[in-house]
Amino acid sequence: MEAPTRLAPVLRLPSTAAVFAAGLAGIMVVIVLAKGLTDPDFFTHVRTGQLIVDTGQVPTTDPFSFTWAGLPWTLHEWLSEVFMYLLISGVGLLPSLVVFGLIPGALLAILVVVVVRRGVALRAAAVACVLGAWVFIPYVTIRPQAISWLLMAVLVTFLWGLDAAKPRRALWLIPLFILWANLHGLWVVGLGVVALYALFTVAGRTPMAGPVARNWIAAAFIGCLFGVMLTPAGPAGVLYPLRYIDAGDWGLANIVEWQSPDFHDPAHLGLLTLVLTLLAVGVWGGAPGWMGTLAIIGVAMSLISLRNAPLLAVWSVPVVAMGLAARWPARLLPRPVPPSQEPVRRLMEGIAAVAVVVISAALVLPQTPAVHLEETVASEFPETAMEIIREVNPDARVLAEYGWGGYVIWSGYDHGVRVFVDGRNDMYDQAILEDYSAIREADPGWQELLSSYRVEAMIWPTHVVLTRGLLDQPMPDGTRWCEAYRSADQVLYLPACPD
Repeated sequence: MEAPTRLAPVLRLPSTAAVFAAGLAGIMVVIVLAKGLTDPDFFTHVRTGQLIVDTGQVPTTDPFSFTWAGLPWTLHEWLSEVFMYLLISGVGLLPSLVVFGLIPGALLAILVVVVVRRGVALRAAAVACVLGAWVFIPYVTIRPQAISWLLMAVLVTFLWGLDAAKPRRALWLIPLFILWANLHGLWVVGLGVVALYALFTVAGRTPMAGPVARNWIAAAFIGCLFGVMLTPAGPAGVLYPLRYIDAGDWGLANIVEWQSPDFHDPAHLGLLTLVLTLLAVGVWGGAPGWMGTLAIIGVAMSLISLRNAPLLAVWSVPVVAMGLAARWPARLLPRPVPPSQEPVRRLMEGIAAVAVVVISAALVLPQTPAVHLEETVASEFPETAMEIIREVNPDARVLAEYGWGGYVIWSGYDHGVRVFVDGRNDMYDQAILEDYSAIREADPGWQELLSSYRVEAMIWPTHVVLTRGLLDQPMPDGTRWCEAYRSADQVLYLPACPD
């Protein structure tokens, strides 16, 4: 009778894996707060969510620009944008950063707990999760993609847990994909994961390989194919994410996340370390074949485009953990703790995890952008320029730096401002984006292009070539641009300066 009494406190304390997962989640929150708003598309997402809430409809044509106005726009992430708007309008920007910091923490927690429950040593799982967290650091902020990363972790762990004894559980994939298809376009990659699992099932390489269980996988996959059509775009929206995945020539040339990694850049060292670790431990070092194959695919996708690095992190954490556990020297494994000391050990682990998070927050947060959000927005986005535009021409056709287009929408749409381009690279025709670049870089014929679009205001960073006197001369249509405002980082041009 002594043993149950002695072990009772252990049952009320979190496991070591749970303590590690909670501590890692806390660190990810601190990192997101330290970075602040790093996605310029944030403003477009929030304004789109507000438009949907205000009108009760998901727009099917573009309302924000003057170059694509009234032309088709498929919102593959409308539900995430509604969530972002309701979250920010309900609790504020700083708590919203905390919520989106918890998302990568939550997915890593899911992975580490599932891996440990499958008998992998926590030390190996912890190393794998730390590598995954390192890869996530450049990408974490308030953005719809974060929700897709979480759903991808749910999908991988769900498939990993499927059992021929309960084959009907595979049908839970259908509601998952119905939800996912309304949250973000990465559902198409998730569907590819299910297809890969189905192929390995047909080959007899998964627990669902039996004749009955295999039929349930097939039914689930077909159900997912029809389920992703249950969006405001209907069946036509199924093919749209393929356009989103393909950045096009302009996107590949101008958007860093669409480009291949530069391993001389410290921001990409986490990805390099994860890839090298995968190669060192071997992708089939104890992992199921479909998961190892998925990791290989993830490496290829990440080397093609940085945007896929978070997907690689999700797919490779279990593979790395199992590979490390298979090769971990016995002398490096933790020594068993006597049952009588187990409560003390767990309590100390919990205290240590909380202390690490609190100390990190105390050291990092006071000087971070997230604590000074208003000042950060004013310094990194054209706040003053937009105030002037709203005063002198509230329905102006504004040509702004690509990364500032979302802020111009957020700041001026209600007043009538419309943008030339913004971060919705997947929506605009490539010709419009190329015209934007031609004007920005003052390529031959740029004056005629500028005049043809009937632009009424321009906002550029001070390093852009147009700010070096090229706008001082009259345009072919007679327009004389005036420098209405200049700061250390940005310049506003108007056809006629206000008094």
